[in-house]
Amino acid sequence: MKHFFTLLFFTVTLTLVGQENNSDFKNLVQLGDIYSKNVNATGEDFKNAVDALRTPGLNHIIDALIAVGEADEKLLTKKFLSKPSAQELKYWYVIREIHYNNLPESAEDKSSEQVAEETLQKEVDSRWLLDNYYYRIQSGIAKLFNEKDLSTYDFNLDDYGLENDIEKAILYLSVSNALTQRFIVLNMIENYDKLLEFAEKLPTFNEKPYYEYTAFNFDDFEWIGYDKKESFKKSHLETHYSALYGHFVAFAKKQKGDELRNLYFNSIFSMPDYFKYAGELEESLQQLYSQSKQ
Repeated sequence: MKHFFTLLFFTVTLTLVGQENNSDFKNLVQLGDIYSKNVNATGEDFKNAVDALRTPGLNHIIDALIAVGEADEKLLTKKFLSKPSAQELKYWYVIREIHYNNLPESAEDKSSEQVAEETLQKEVDSRWLLDNYYYRIQSGIAKLFNEKDLSTYDFNLDDYGLENDIEKAILYLSVSNALTQRFIVLNMIENYDKLLEFAEKLPTFNEKPYYEYTAFNFDDFEWIGYDKKESFKKSHLETHYSALYGHFVAFAKKQKGDELRNLYFNSIFSMPDYFKYAGELEESLQQLYSQSKQ
């Protein structure tokens, strides 16, 4: 069995390294460069340009990018929310690395072909690969939510081929943060009516309100953003806490006591184990927790 997995790994690696000799590699490099110039994936020019790069290995990526640019409701289906194949996830990471290499502040003096070849050959944490995929499509979901009422949608996190609580949290935090980040701004400008209007249009996760998802009791891991490594939980839960805080404040300002209590007692707002990931809110959360126990 050990020899089988060794052979399998060697075969997959050899396939990836050899991509420079086939249309996947050439088109993937072009796709990365096109994406880098238009990360919002918008417009007919973008759509036509990426359409021309289709190969069997790139079709799903191109479908996803077009859906992002059009804020297509299809982004909420299993076709795009399900975990892609290992090869596709690696291709998405190549697109990411080409984009970052093309940024003006990049210190690297490499061609996109070099970046693609190096990325395909190196081992990348599978959690980084998955997080990168959902990050690349979340802007389309956020744009979709500007106009659409998603309250009839339920995301059952067991339906997307995710293997453990870490992978489910990666999907959950990517989608929920994309939808609720606006709560942070709306709270800052004290537009509580608009915030609660958006909250009414949110989808559910596992048939419960977004704030009731609390399955974060897994080992934290080092996560890489654009140019630095940091705690995954610190990066993602801090944003989540900020959105929850905006929602909590809106309920308080509008004197919605029952809703406020439901959010507080059914979310990580009332779970001290996670307060250390809340950034500037940590002390306030601890005080609120102490008061709730009196």
